[in-house]
Amino acid sequence: MEHPGSETGRAIDRVRTYLSQGRTGCVRVQVPARAPCAVYLNEGELIAALCPADPQAIVRRLAARGRLNTKDLARLKASGSDLDFETLHRWVDSSVVGRLMSGRFRNNLVFSLFDAGRFAFEPADTIRVPHLQIGHDSAGLLRELEVLHDGISFLMTPNREYKISLGQFSPGTPQQRHIHALCASPTNRDDLLAMSPFTHAQTLSLVATMTEAGSLLATPLAQGPAQGAIAHAVAVAEASRQRRAVASQSRDGVGVKPLAAFEDHDRENRGMGKGMFVGDKERVVLGSSGRSPGLRLSAPTLSNTEVLRRVGVCNEVLTALVAVWTEQHGPGTGRIVAQQLVDGAPRGFSALFQGAEVDAMGRLGVTHILDNLQRRAPAERRDLVTRGLCCLIDRTLGWAAEGLDEIRLGKMLDQVAGYRARMGW
Repeated sequence: MEHPGSETGRAIDRVRTYLSQGRTGCVRVQVPARAPCAVYLNEGELIAALCPADPQAIVRRLAARGRLNTKDLARLKASGSDLDFETLHRWVDSSVVGRLMSGRFRNNLVFSLFDAGRFAFEPADTIRVPHLQIGHDSAGLLRELEVLHDGISFLMTPNREYKISLGQFSPGTPQQRHIHALCASPTNRDDLLAMSPFTHAQTLSLVATMTEAGSLLATPLAQGPAQGAIAHAVAVAEASRQRRAVASQSRDGVGVKPLAAFEDHDRENRGMGKGMFVGDKERVVLGSSGRSPGLRLSAPTLSNTEVLRRVGVCNEVLTALVAVWTEQHGPGTGRIVAQQLVDGAPRGFSALFQGAEVDAMGRLGVTHILDNLQRRAPAERRDLVTRGLCCLIDRTLGWAAEGLDEIRLGKMLDQVAGYRARMGW
């Protein structure tokens, strides 16, 4: 919504002025194609940056990290755009939300202050909003975030899509290895942002750094028709129109000689179905072969061997997590975490894992998986296995990124690198 006296430009310039003046109030910013953001200042210090979608963003990050059970996730998602922090705090510990909002604070500033948009300042005597951010140097923070924005701006354009794929070099940090694992199969930018357990700004920063280092490739996808494509399409359409006109004349017997290739086959049987060309108009009569021609609209049947292979790859990730989690947090803890991940599958995939248990090493038993699949319609099985196991692996990696130190996280990611290729995704 536009406010009286709003200005157009980079809001960062005006915010810096307000900081130097020691102002208190709210700068409401709207950058085209992005969510509106309210940036709060108190006596010349940045203390909050809130967007309407913050609660939903926190839920998505918790889901990516595997930190929400099925029931809580379903309840929170059911709230949709009406979800607020009061509701969120009923199901998620406020300290956890507070830690994630610290990253969201920086993310919102990156996406609202440094690109041209409309903004307006609303002075206030005091600020009362949730999740205040204190203890930082505001001017220094803005300088840091401006450098970050400059580094990722080429990836932030809303109408410019990128395909992210693996480069020829290995990533250097555990966070980079996590993103590297998510890109084992080429994925577009928006899908990567949805899968990442990090904020959008942090994820894009990792991608930009890895692209520069050669461990990732960010390929811009073509926007609109290529040069000459329209002229080519017109030519193809005209040629098609002419062919249809010739065919129509042929059917009517007007001035067109029958095709020579078929002249000596007018009355001969055509293949196993005993179809034949008859008469002057080359009418095709199909014999009875016991089945009707047509298109197969369903996916290929999913074999038990393929299910076993994919569950085996999923088990590689689970056992890697259990080993390093137990090493860091103590005996028995790794298996508990693995079972929680299996039990906490989102509602759309919970039918796949019903009754499934992991062993002491974290391996998922395949018997229940196969039994559960048999209860589903054949057309649903391939999608359920593919998406269900993909979700479990992504939540496992998210849980690892949240609960492991850098050394053990790096060790785990090294062990599971390339899992998407082995899955066949």
